[in-house]
Amino acid sequence: MSLTILIIASQAERRLPASPGRDENHLRTIFADTPEEAEKRIKQTPPNLVLAVLDAETQTSDLSIRRMLERHPSVKIMIFSVWQELLNTFHALQTLTPPQLRNLLIPPARQNGQRNSAADAEQFHYDGLIGGSREIRKLKEIILKIAPTITTVLLQGESGTGKEVIARAIHAHSSRSNAIFMPVDCAAINESIIESELFGHTRGAFTGADRSTLGLIRSSDGGTLFLDEIAELPLALQAKLLRTLQERTVKPVGSPTLYPVDIRIIAATNSNLAEAVKKGTFRQDLYYRLNAITMYAPPLRERIGDIPQLFTHFARKFAGEGYAEKTLSGSAIDALSSYDWPGNIRELENIVRSALTFSRGTIIEPCDLFIPLNPGPETQPAAKPSSMAYHEKEAIRKALNQTTGNRREAARLLGISEATLYRRIKLYSI
Repeated sequence: MSLTILIIASQAERRLPASPGRDENHLRTIFADTPEEAEKRIKQTPPNLVLAVLDAETQTSDLSIRRMLERHPSVKIMIFSVWQELLNTFHALQTLTPPQLRNLLIPPARQNGQRNSAADAEQFHYDGLIGGSREIRKLKEIILKIAPTITTVLLQGESGTGKEVIARAIHAHSSRSNAIFMPVDCAAINESIIESELFGHTRGAFTGADRSTLGLIRSSDGGTLFLDEIAELPLALQAKLLRTLQERTVKPVGSPTLYPVDIRIIAATNSNLAEAVKKGTFRQDLYYRLNAITMYAPPLRERIGDIPQLFTHFARKFAGEGYAEKTLSGSAIDALSSYDWPGNIRELENIVRSALTFSRGTIIEPCDLFIPLNPGPETQPAAKPSSMAYHEKEAIRKALNQTTGNRREAARLLGISEATLYRRIKLYSI
């Protein structure tokens, strides 16, 4: 049995140290200096695995990798941001026995070079990502491809689309699944303390620092760090985060020492980072570093067919909190399917909770659903009150009314942090 690995990196063969296992009959390595050369190699000798370094010298970019995935969907690709990462992985592969290599590179889902969608679905084992729509199936396929790598991932999508759930699914399918998954809401941490929260500090580094702390990044060592609302990170800290990504080290506040860290970073935003770069509110170099692989969380209006399954999921979840488990009538499903869902899955979750609270029977009817009316063409004013800001403001008003002004409970109901709710209250003058 012979397994083939293609390495895309400038002068890779000369830079790889000699190894007795490199050309043994169970592990064959071929090389390509550029993505164009790699395309030819793949056509001549289809590899079981491609190792690629994102490198300006070789012009290997996330775009060239995406093209390769589109043209050769059966090929596994591992992406690295620096040469050392590729070298470490290559050495690790050399230590594996032929059966281990075969299990790693040729999963049961692939037969005769073809992918089997049903087998792919069976391989996906994270229950948090609910739905069977085409959009979700495609998302799961991408997760299975990128999870084994250590490449940084940027998740983009509207608020409430479940970006953290996607990040957790990536973590669950990675080799770090038994290590920590650390979610951090960059918008919820006070700007005056966010540096020490992320990078840690030494005792006496500033007033009130009566003991040293590791910080969230070092606390995530060996695992996955999920940076939500990455666009809210102050510019000064963006430079420090970039250095951490490039050098895999952390320098705590007040310390001269650099500490090595082994983390995978998944960042998320509902903002347009490319526009933020143009406006100067987000560093271009950090954007390119985070943008090695970009995934989009589909809005709920593009996966309406998943609503019944999502409703059942939330109903069972709330049953554990003392709510009676109920089902949807056909007309209730129609009502939910006709709404445009500006608040996405988070809004659906809140509507499920309200319906379980106020409905009297065991079957939920349209009258039990607290759904805002979509304005018709003859009644819709020129200002378009169905904008995201309008719906967000109304959702906050309703949550505060339901909780008689209790901000902590309102934030829980909306699925956001208290700090985010407080900022929105100030923004909308509620």
